[in-house]
Order: sequence, then structure tokens, then C-alpha cells
Amino acid sequence: MTSDNQLPKTCIIGAGTSGVICAKVMKQYGLPYDCFEMGSGIGGLWRFKNDNGASTCYRSLHINTGKPLMVLSDFPFADNVPEYPSHTHILEYFESYADHFDVRRNITFRTRVARVEKQNDESWLVELETGDGTRETRHYDAVVVANGHHWDPRIPDYPGEFDGIQIHSHHYVDTQDPHDLKDKNVVVVGMGNSAMDIACELAHYGQGAKKVFLSQRSGVWILPKLLGNTPQDAFLRHPMAEPTIWEHFRRKFIPRSLRLKFSDALARTILKMSVGSPSRVGLKDPECQPHERHPTISQEIHTRLIHGDITPKPNVKMLKGRQVEFADGTVEDVDAIIWCTGYNITFPFFDESFIAAPNNSIPLWQRIWDPEHPGLMFLALVQPLCAMMPIAELQSHVMASFLTGQFHLPAPEQMRQEMIKYDQMMKDLYVNSPSYTIQIDCPEYTYFLRQAWSAGKKRARAAGNMPQLPVGLPPAGGGSMSADPTGPAT
Repeated sequence: MTSDNQLPKTCIIGAGTSGVICAKVMKQYGLPYDCFEMGSGIGGLWRFKNDNGASTCYRSLHINTGKPLMVLSDFPFADNVPEYPSHTHILEYFESYADHFDVRRNITFRTRVARVEKQNDESWLVELETGDGTRETRHYDAVVVANGHHWDPRIPDYPGEFDGIQIHSHHYVDTQDPHDLKDKNVVVVGMGNSAMDIACELAHYGQGAKKVFLSQRSGVWILPKLLGNTPQDAFLRHPMAEPTIWEHFRRKFIPRSLRLKFSDALARTILKMSVGSPSRVGLKDPECQPHERHPTISQEIHTRLIHGDITPKPNVKMLKGRQVEFADGTVEDVDAIIWCTGYNITFPFFDESFIAAPNNSIPLWQRIWDPEHPGLMFLALVQPLCAMMPIAELQSHVMASFLTGQFHLPAPEQMRQEMIKYDQMMKDLYVNSPSYTIQIDCPEYTYFLRQAWSAGKKRARAAGNMPQLPVGLPPAGGGSMSADPTGPAT
């Protein structure tokens, strides 16, 4: 490995869970970096009432992935952490992680990345703004974008106007914050995880809203967290685990269409036996196969529906002052609407003519690189069928391997072709919606990423393990980093 002053220096944008993981991996590989965070603490969306304004964390939030699948490869959970941790447990875990690996020293808090521009010498100009309005410009050899994609709320446009309370789920805290919804008639719009959690919380009889209407545009597959005694994700491979011989065999010799057909049939059978059809409880049955859209995870929604605590409704047709008309012609008196309708993928520090995600579409090679900008890397810009944390860990190792010269990218044209092919394959696989433009199947994605990583290591060894990025600028501030003598875990 080359010495520190020959390695690229990286700017990490954001100290959410993914940014903290990336900082730890950068340190492990001996890479110099600075990390900038708008808020006063780490954790991103998992920090309740985060003062960076970007957290989606409501008071009762628990993760929908079992802890065995979300744990990081070299830092186990404490024994007293429950099977499906709350936001408090997850933040405590990452606070301990950051302290254990001593990554806070290179995180600058209360600092916003205001602008990022690529320079002619392939370096990156980064303009910073502190809380008091002070601005500073620095130069970096590489940039890791870890600003998240669950912070810019997307609200649909329906005919008419509504005169009551309207909030996006992003701003929901509990039944009394930011609005007192007790004894109110509330419409929850959406069928994702947040919609289910919020509708169920509001629908506790005598404790929350007077009436709760759950409006859905299309049918979704709803999985309980537990299938009998078994977590619903117990049989997925952890993203940091090596694929088994059986996985290599079936991906190489069993056609993908056949594997999907089998998994769909198995999923439908399990759901029919465990919770029945959605129409059994008044919801729309999905018109797609289980693999074609992200399932919603809820242990409680079926209970609230069969108790009559939640009234299912079709899509909103029109807003009428203090009433809402639905697609079936029914009209309800409504005090509040909670829009659980997803988020826009936004990069406020880039000029839109440089990098943008129109309609939430942003093709990337291995969901990390734009072939035109090897020094720009996107971290955790995926919608996974698993926890994001170990996906970010694997991606960070691949990025660090690239920055140290242990992994070389293919030629830009090859990257472009592979990127377009994979992006189209995933878009063909899922329903046509802004919510599914960056969807990944975790075992499949990590399998492909590991294959690309292995091929890139071979290219790097053939080239003498020299970094591909040009490095010529002096370090742009921040503390010096020392290499982890144990080296990267590959």
C-alpha cells in the first residue's frame, strides 16, 4: 500500500449511519478523509428529532429488519438489544461504533456542504457553510455522497383543496406532535412501512384518532415480521457474508426467470397460510408478483383491520375543503391527511445540469459510480430488501479498495454498458413508479458487486495496485489518519 500522502483524500457528505460506516472503513484502509454533517450528531434518520432536519424518525419507529441481518460485520449488537431494534437502540449502536473505531475526530458537525464542483484536473471543489453562515472552500481528490434519500418529501397533486391539517410522514412524530390528532378523522395515504406504522398507531381504539382511513392506490404484499417463530428475513444471506457454493450454482445454472417463478410461488403460499389475502381484510390484492415491488412489513396491520380500527379506502380522487372523495365515490369528513408517499432523490450541492435524478432515476455502475466521474461515489443510494447498514459497509470496502489502488474500474464504455443493462433489468423487474427506481434485491446485488470487486482486484494487480485517481493536491485540512495494521476485511 502506498503512503498517506500518495493516497486520495476524500470528502464524505453526511454522518448518518452510512457516512459513519464509510468513515470507519476509510480509516481502516489508511485513507485520509473529512466527513461533514449538518446536524450536531451522527445517526442521520435514526437520530430522533435530529437537528439537521433530515430525519424521518417518529417516536415509535422500529426497524423492519431483524438485527442478525442489519448488524455490521465486525461490531456485534449488545445482548440486550431486541430482535427488531427501536431507533434508540440503533442510534446507541452507532454511537458505540463511532467511539470504538474512533471516527469522530474527522467528522465536522454543524457544517453544510453547500456546493460541489468537479475541476479540470479531476479534483473536487467543496464549499462548506457553518451554522453561523461562515463559508470555506476546500479541494478533495474524491467525494462520497452519503446524504441519504429519505429527507425530501414527495407529495402527490390531487384536484381540489384541503382545508384541514396536512403533513408528510417525514414530519410525523406521534399522535400529538406536530398536531394533536386525538379524536380526529385522519386519512393516511400510502401503503409503505411508514403508512402502516402510523395508521396502526393512530388506530389504537380510544387512544388515538377517532377514525383512521387508509388510502391505497394499488395493492401491495404485506409481510408480518414473524412467520411463526421465524423472522421473515431469517434465510437471507447477510450482505457482508460470502456467497455459498449453492448460491454460485443456482445463479450460474438456474435461469433467473425460473428462480423468480419459484420464489414468487413460495412467497404467495407462505403469505396465504400466515395472513391470508389482502382482500380478506378489505385491502386491494396486488396485481403484480411478489418480486415486482418492495413488500410492506407490518405485524399489526391485519389486527387493526379485522378489529375495524382502520377503514381501508381506494385512492384519493378529490380534495373538498374538509372532505375527501375517494376513487369509489365515497366521501368522508376529514380533519387531517398524512401523506406517506415517499421521497425525492435530491442533491442540493450539485448543479442539476451536472448530476440529478429526474423522476428519481439515476443509473449508476454497481449503484456507486457514474462512468464519467470516477472520483465521485454514491453510498447507500439504493432501496434494499434488507437493512441498509451492511450494504453501505460492503460498498465502502469497494470504494476504499478503489481509492487505495487495490481495485480498478473497468473502462468507461464498459461501465456505461453494464450500468444501462443493470438499470433496465431492475426497472423491468419492478413496477413503474418513482418509488422503485433504485430498488435492489440484496443477495443478488451483493453477489454482482462481489463479482465486480473480484474482477477489479485482478485488473489492479495487473497494473501494480496503483490508484487510478490523479492525486496532486495537498491535503485539504482535517486530521491525519493512520492505517489499521489488520488491513481491510475482504
